[in-house]
Amino acid sequence: MTGEKVENKWSRFVLIIWFFVVLIITQSYTASLASILTVQKLQPQFMDVEEIKTNNFFVGYHKDSFVKGLLIEKLGFNESKLKGYHGPEAYQQALSLGSNNGGVAAVFDEIVFINLFLMKYGCKKYQIVGPTYKTDGFAFAFPRNSPLVPYFSRSILNVTENKTTFDGIKKKYFSRDVISEDPSTRMAFRSTNLTLKSFGGLFIIILFTSFLAVMVHLFKFMHSKWTARDFQRSLSEMMTELAKHFNKEECSLHPPQIMEEGSLDPDGTNYQSIIHNEEDLRQL
Repeated sequence: MTGEKVENKWSRFVLIIWFFVVLIITQSYTASLASILTVQKLQPQFMDVEEIKTNNFFVGYHKDSFVKGLLIEKLGFNESKLKGYHGPEAYQQALSLGSNNGGVAAVFDEIVFINLFLMKYGCKKYQIVGPTYKTDGFAFAFPRNSPLVPYFSRSILNVTENKTTFDGIKKKYFSRDVISEDPSTRMAFRSTNLTLKSFGGLFIIILFTSFLAVMVHLFKFMHSKWTARDFQRSLSEMMTELAKHFNKEECSLHPPQIMEEGSLDPDGTNYQSIIHNEEDLRQL
């Protein structure tokens, strides 16, 4: 720090704009960090089926599907604790109410429909927990000797065995924030990371104001130094004059130091000896 003051009002204007931009960026990153730390601390009320049954929570399932039988026969739920719903809208309403207010504490459904629900109603409020249970899956029924059987079989194998194609389908129809290789341990929420694109508008404002300040300063200088006759000179002469002006202003900010006779300059040369040498040269 040299302690020098900014004299030009346009320079002050640009510095004030930069100050506010730095303040906005700092506050934005502080808020983003606080949000990330808060989300990471969120914990579900339960982590597996046994905790749900121990607390006697109500759970929901997709009505008129095989999920109800899976919950009763394989997972050991009491049928009185099960509630059937149709679609993501009903899931969202039941989960919002909660188990103690006429709703449910959790919903069991196929992973495809769960991902659709998370993509529609947001991933910050709801979370996939617990293990994923395997079932027999879907099947297609065709008449005997139907030509569609080999066609569907080959198509299904081509999709399931080609990882690139399968991942492409998931990315096309599901948000990246929802898709997870291990949904039992991953909390799905949208990324809140800040990038340069987040502050694109601020940088555009900074560039515009800086350019405007430079252009106004140059215009005022040229208007005060040159008349209409001066503009008939060549461009090189005008640029040379402009460079001299800024060099003069720079020198005015750093005035030369007055050295006493016999003192040493920064490179160690005696100032008095230089004067004597100059006098000798004049005598010659």
